[in-house]
Amino acid sequence: MPAALPQLTTPRLLLRALQMHQAQVLFTLANGPKIADNTANIPAPYTLETAQDFIAGIADKYRTGELLNLGMHVRGTDELVGMVSLRINARHRYGHLGGWVAAHCRNQGYAAEAASAVMDFGFEALGLQRVGSQCFARNKESARVMEKIGLRYEGCMRQAFLKNGVYEDMLGFATVRDDWERCL
Repeated sequence: MPAALPQLTTPRLLLRALQMHQAQVLFTLANGPKIADNTANIPAPYTLETAQDFIAGIADKYRTGELLNLGMHVRGTDELVGMVSLRINARHRYGHLGGWVAAHCRNQGYAAEAASAVMDFGFEALGLQRVGSQCFARNKESARVMEKIGLRYEGCMRQAFLKNGVYEDMLGFATVRDDWERCL
């Protein structure tokens, strides 16, 4: 695993690690509608301290080969509009995509653009064999993003996640290196 955090570019985004001065913006965006409700690990409410701790840990989690977290910044304005992540299982050469987009920037293709770039990085730079993701069955927008970037639907895990006292069905999506290479 490369030691330095990558900076990835897409036609509209610069994906890079957050800096501590962005904690207030992260705090505000992460408390937006549907962020905590549609993600597995974002607490509600999301505090400024949580944002600061998250930013402080980004580089270490990448260096240990555990997790890549990058902010989605709009090229030209540098506006932070969301986060994209790749949780890495080096033993199995598997990456698990995650992420979210701020409420005012949804339905503009940012999630798919960022996830696709991070997936490509996982296959190219990290040598992954498989990249996948999951979403709550009720989160049709996330399912659409996964399909848009080439992940195949693999099934529904019924009542697989306890969220806010309710057992949620989880939809699984993935692609493998051979399929990804055929799409290049």
